[in-house]
Amino acid sequence: MTNTHDYLDRRTLILGDVKSGKTRETLRILSRWVVANPTPLMTVLDLAPEPLRGIGGRLTLPARFMGRYLFTEIIPPRLTGQSAAEISDLAAANARAIEPLLDDCLKQPHPLLVINDVTLYLQAGDYARLNAVLQSATTILINAYYGERFEDHPITRRERHLTEKLMRDCDRVIRMPEGKSEG
Repeated sequence: MTNTHDYLDRRTLILGDVKSGKTRETLRILSRWVVANPTPLMTVLDLAPEPLRGIGGRLTLPARFMGRYLFTEIIPPRLTGQSAAEISDLAAANARAIEPLLDDCLKQPHPLLVINDVTLYLQAGDYARLNAVLQSATTILINAYYGERFEDHPITRRERHLTEKLMRDCDRVIRMPEGKSEG
């Protein structure tokens, strides 16, 4: 699927394990959209943390991007939390930090929406609120962690359950093969 029209008016979800190429594929599609139809009516919601131990990282926007780019500081709970309680607290703090960005998307919706690393919100956020944001756009491109890298924890189970719900709510799911390098 290399044609940008293949993604228009659809919800596309890109899934994979850590370092499988999810962000790279998202950026590839986003870059093609920007070249084919530069528009200010696009929102990129970047929920990824800064890289830590080779995991995470925000999108690098294409040169001709003229839409809205929203992000906040995110702490990767499973990589930084020292206890189960601290991991849960960090996930809840991330959800609280992301909610104003979701509110912004609802107040000023754009037809094109890109979400990088939605799983950081799914760990402790409100799926109904996220779904309301998704309903406000006509073309959606999302990437999410869906793998086996992290140990069992309540936020991991919740994240997986809600990612599977998101899979059912999307028109297309692209699974990245293992062994690729995120870039």
